[in-house]
Parts: sequence; structure tokens; C-alpha cells
Amino acid sequence: MKKIQDKNRYYFMLRRYVDSMFKLAYRRVEYYGTEKIPKDGAIIYAPNHTNTLMDALAVLVIDKEAKVFVARADVFKNPVILKILTFLKMLPINRKRDGIANLSKNEEITDVVVDVLHDKIPFCILPEGMHRPKHSLLPLQKGIFRIALQANTVFGDKIPVYIVPVGIEYGHFFRYRSSLLLQIGTPINVTQFVKEHPDKNAPEQINILKDDLAERLKGMILHIPDDENYGAILELSQIYNKEQRKNLNLKQKSLINNYRIAKKNIEEVEHSLQSSPQETQELLEKVNEFSNKRHKLGIGIVSVLKSHLIFSLIRKAAALLIGFPYFVFASIATAPVTIFSMWMCSKFKDKAFHNTLRYLISFLLLPIFLLIIGLTFGIIFSWVWGIIFAILFIPSFFFLHEYLRLLRLSLSDIRWLINKDLHRKFKEIKNIWGEMRNKI
Repeated sequence: MKKIQDKNRYYFMLRRYVDSMFKLAYRRVEYYGTEKIPKDGAIIYAPNHTNTLMDALAVLVIDKEAKVFVARADVFKNPVILKILTFLKMLPINRKRDGIANLSKNEEITDVVVDVLHDKIPFCILPEGMHRPKHSLLPLQKGIFRIALQANTVFGDKIPVYIVPVGIEYGHFFRYRSSLLLQIGTPINVTQFVKEHPDKNAPEQINILKDDLAERLKGMILHIPDDENYGAILELSQIYNKEQRKNLNLKQKSLINNYRIAKKNIEEVEHSLQSSPQETQELLEKVNEFSNKRHKLGIGIVSVLKSHLIFSLIRKAAALLIGFPYFVFASIATAPVTIFSMWMCSKFKDKAFHNTLRYLISFLLLPIFLLIIGLTFGIIFSWVWGIIFAILFIPSFFFLHEYLRLLRLSLSDIRWLINKDLHRKFKEIKNIWGEMRNKI
């Protein structure tokens, strides 16, 4: 019993650090709907999957509760990693690509998960089964529903089983210290569902639950059909941000309001594609051309939408000038961590892993370098200098990324200011879409 208590104590001590470092990995974090999380039953969190480990961590920090997760079985093969992942309350799950023979092992894991749920420990599984950095949703796998139905069979007469949909939106899928918006949707009461559908067999129940969860998740993300119009629809939803903000009377510039604006814009474009397909398609082709040129020139959408660009650019230049001495310090002090992060990211072609790598590397290496260099300064010079260095070092890695972000935005602003042709195309798109919206 003492060993279990010690493990839990160590787990929650580590959790404080994990949660803090996760929040520092984003410039802005907003969570909504946490009051919808049921208090009376077993909870299965079901988030969309776009950003590898960061999606699971986003669910982990919803509250201070311990949660159990599943991860690909192949990463558990190393004995050391097995111990670490087990300590972190993660269970292995096999996929079809791991071989049909291995799928039978999932039955044992399902039994463990049911026991976990019976103890009212929240469980999280990513129902899409694989990540994809897009504002879309892959077909949901059946595993989550089999677990929910089995749990209901075992103890549903005592406590209800819930599937809680979680919508996660990132400001940028690949950039470190972007933004994170997480929304908790209305839970699916699996116990109540089974009682209301006694005539349905398990496969039929799974299909109904799958469709229900998919619709709820689509309602909490910027869901855009993954077809040839995906990029143009996303671009147009951003281009018409200001006008839609006025239409919806959303004055506060929060992540949730930006989401509502983009969601409304996407709905209008999809409606226009149905009512005026040819005219809308012609507009989307113009948008696509604009988007491709904008990205090629390295112009961010933030620059395009900025009202007082010159004034904003002057402020950025002043901030860059004032922060330059500390930027030099931060660049030198965190160089090993930064260089190692860049090297590791270069090894992964799938950019969706890059933020996970940056998080893990900063999580592991920053405290080590703080301790080593702080002690070195303290021994060579004095403890006062060691403490001063520690105080300067702690925010340096995050300041470095903020400074580089500000520099990137400044260069983007300049490129946008001097590109008159792109300005003309931008105004043309807005005028055409404004006229088309009036007809909807």
C-alpha cells in the first residue's frame, strides 16, 4: 500500500511540472465546457486527433484528476520506456498495422480499462485512431464504443458510463507557442442509450454511437471536408474575419470568438457551394491562388487582417530593439536545447510530431541545463551570480520563441505592405464574397 501511495505522490508531483510546461508551450490557452463533465459516472474522453502527444496532454490538463491513456503498443517494447509509460498511466493498444495476431491482446487491455472506469478514473482514447493535422475528422474507430459498451455491461446498473466529446483547435499545427482552444461537448450517456435501444444488437449500437460522436466532434472543431476545396475554404474563412466579427457582434478577440467567426464563415461557404456551385467554385479558385502566393512570399494571415499595419510594425520594431540584449542571452543560454530540438525535428518528416518533440525536449533538458549552468556560475563566480543566471535563464527559452515569432511577423508585415498586387487580389476576393453573401 505504501508503494502505491508513493507512486501516486510522485505522479502528482510530476503532474504539476507537466501541466506547467504544457501551458508554457502555448501563447494562449482557452478551455470551455468543463462544467459539462459528469460527476456521477465513468468518463471516457474522446478528443479529435491532430497533434500527436499534445492532444492527449491537452485532455490531461483539463483538471487535476489522474487520467489513463492508451498509446501504440510498439513504443512499449523497450523495458525502460515500459516502466515510464506505466508510471504515467498509459496502456498499450495494438492496431491493424501491428498484425492481426496482436489484436487479440487488446481484449486484455479492454478488461483493464473497464476496471479503471469502474474505479471512476477517467480514461482517454483518441477515436480517430491516427493523427492528421487538418481541420477535419477521420472516420472513427470502433474501439472506444466497444470499451464503453463492455463497461456498461459490467457495472452500468451501478454507475452510468459516459463518452465525453472533446474538440481541440490549434492556432497552428506545427509552430511552437501557438494557441490552443479546447471545448468539452455534451456527453453521450451510454448507459441511458443502451436502455433506450434494447432491440439493437452490439454492432448496431456501435454504429449509432459512432455517428453521434462524429457529429458532436464536427460541431466543436472547424470541420472542413477534406477535398480539393479544403485549403481555399479555410483561407476564405480567415479573409472574411473582420466583417463576420461585426455581423456576429463579437468584440472580444478571444480564441472562442475567432472559432465562432471561422465556423460561421465555413458554414456560409459550404451553403454557397450548394446554392451557387459554379460561382462559388470560381471564387475559391481565386482564393486558392491568393493563398498559394501568400504562403510562397511568407506573408501570414495576421498581417493581411491587420488594420493599422504601419503602427503595429513600429511597435514590433520597438519591442525587438528593446528585447534584443535578452534575445542574445537567451539564444546563447538555450543554444544546446534549441539546436537539439531542430536536429530532432529534422529527423521526423511528419511535422505533426515537431511540437511534441519541442515540448519533450524542453521538458527534459531545460531543468538540467538550469541546474548545471547555475551551479557552474555559482562555483566559478559566486552564488549570487548563480541565482541571477537562474532567474534570467528560466523564461529564456520561451522568450526566444516569442522574439522569433515577433521577428517573423514583422517581416511578414513588411512583405504585405510592399506587395500591391496581392492587396488588389485580397480586395477583389472580399468584394466578390461580400456580394455573394448578400444573395445567400
